[in-house]
Amino acid sequence: MSDIKNEVQKVERKVEEGVVETGKRLKEVFSNVASHLPLANLSRNREKDNFTIEIDLPGVKKEDINVSIEGDYLTVTAERKLREEVKEDDYYLMESAFGKYTRSFYLPEDIDRDSIEAHYEDGRLTITFEKVAAKKRRDIAVK
Repeated sequence: MSDIKNEVQKVERKVEEGVVETGKRLKEVFSNVASHLPLANLSRNREKDNFTIEIDLPGVKKEDINVSIEGDYLTVTAERKLREEVKEDDYYLMESAFGKYTRSFYLPEDIDRDSIEAHYEDGRLTITFEKVAAKKRRDIAVK
């Protein structure tokens, strides 16, 4: 009976070690993926009753950014292209990151798709949008 118990404990340890190792690998993968996602901030201006998404895209040219709406999703794609590269006889240097970036944001049905505007300046993409006029909050005077 103790042989079976020892075997079960060995299997449990191996499973536990596998779970821990998988967790470590997933953490590495997700941290690598996260480092390639552009950072974004979402805010609401209560006075104007509009919303703003700010996305940091340093090193990306305006013409390499695409903002689109498909269904209920606003998607931003951008590509940072290689700029600084040094090739010499005895060394090669490239420290800048490059590649394609994509972020998608769910748009609830009460967002006015026609009000969406995008502006890019100094490495920051700013997207503004409003609620549908009929669904905006308004105060009603009591008569």
